[in-house]
Amino acid sequence: METTLSDTRPTFSRLTEGKARQSWRAAVPVVLVLIAFVALVAYLASSLSSYSQKASLAERDSQQYRDQLTAMSKQVDNLQKEVALDRSPGRTTVVLQAPEPAGKKRAAAPQQGQAWAAVTWGEQPDGKTWMRANGYGMGQGLDGGKSYHLWMQPQTGDPIDLGVLDVDPNGSGFAMKSDLPGIDQGKSVMLTTDLPDSKQPGDVVAQADLPKLQPAVKPAPKAPADNNQARPGNDAQQMHQSR
Repeated sequence: METTLSDTRPTFSRLTEGKARQSWRAAVPVVLVLIAFVALVAYLASSLSSYSQKASLAERDSQQYRDQLTAMSKQVDNLQKEVALDRSPGRTTVVLQAPEPAGKKRAAAPQQGQAWAAVTWGEQPDGKTWMRANGYGMGQGLDGGKSYHLWMQPQTGDPIDLGVLDVDPNGSGFAMKSDLPGIDQGKSVMLTTDLPDSKQPGDVVAQADLPKLQPAVKPAPKAPADNNQARPGNDAQQMHQSR
């Protein structure tokens, strides 16, 4: 009886097909890991950009808050300074009256219907001075767009504009100016009617001479020089002597 033998050896195509399937199966986890890594990097980059923008916005808001706090502190300091000046009696007070024609004696009190002012003059802690003026009997609606100004004439130099007196319906006004020349450098003070942005006094409505006063505020003494400050060569010389 004849027996037939069958060839059970795997063919080349089956061998290569099996190896290809195994290589793809082995590569799938690597590809998934790479995709996950790229996604993670993209997420971290997006998060970093978002955090950077948030940090920039927070820094900008913080800077704005610091600027607002600085401005508020300056406003509080100015208000405290103004309150202190309002409560201060000053060094002297002069009454401004209309200048009398030559040969006539000035009246002891302002005449009815004439503009006049009372100006208080005081010293600041830094040696400069301030003036506070209250005007009365002033008319509203001056011709030519003029307004009432207060001027200080120092001993030397040009007159200093102390500001505009805003006249109320009763004919009264107020003005105040600080950081003026020292108490011993004033000559006179004038109430005038001027155009806006005038650099010199206009028509003098009332005036008064300032008294000669001596400063009550002494300038701060200069810090003494530090004689114990180390000098080049002293340390070496002392070490040499100690030996």
